[in-house]
Amino acid sequence: LRLVAMASSAYENIRGALSGENGSDARVEVNQRALIDKILARYASNGAVYRELLQNSNDAEATTAEIIITTSPSSNGDSSGVNSNNNQLVTQVIYRNNGLPFRPQDWARLRKIAEGNPDESKVGAFGVGAYTMFSICEEPIVVSGKRGEEEAMIFFWKGDGLWTKTGKAPAGVVNMSATLGNADDNNWTSFILPSRDPYPLPDLVE
Repeated sequence: LRLVAMASSAYENIRGALSGENGSDARVEVNQRALIDKILARYASNGAVYRELLQNSNDAEATTAEIIITTSPSSNGDSSGVNSNNNQLVTQVIYRNNGLPFRPQDWARLRKIAEGNPDESKVGAFGVGAYTMFSICEEPIVVSGKRGEEEAMIFFWKGDGLWTKTGKAPAGVVNMSATLGNADDNNWTSFILPSRDPYPLPDLVE
């Protein structure tokens, strides 16, 4: 018991000695690139990014979600000159849904790793899972808002630190769908994900 009391006393003495004007403060720094890599290690599936974005669409009460995949032929394609899905490489993915557009608090949460939706009835809503974007893309872009009022957030790296910049999106940037031509649909959230390294076309059904 005496040893426990001495240890407790030492703890309080040290904290007391370094509190107030004594000692110097220094914020703990995080290598954000390494942290995101560790987060992504939890999501082993190649299709994790699509699963997470679909879950976020559900949380946003979307009725429609669309994945627009841009590909280019692989240099290892077959000699027949016929490009099948098996020798196509993904160069960009645009994922979008017609759920509720981002509110200021949604944009703020997207900038904070691991801070998900405080609504317990929602599974995702841009918490850790949204960072699966970085499994396929180095610097994602997110666009959301009512038609003509869309805001955009770009992610970019400064060394190993991740930064964002937010502003008004260029006119018409969200209305790029080749399959949904309904002009009455005016609320879209889009994730524009150019490939870090082109990769084989995934099996989205799987």
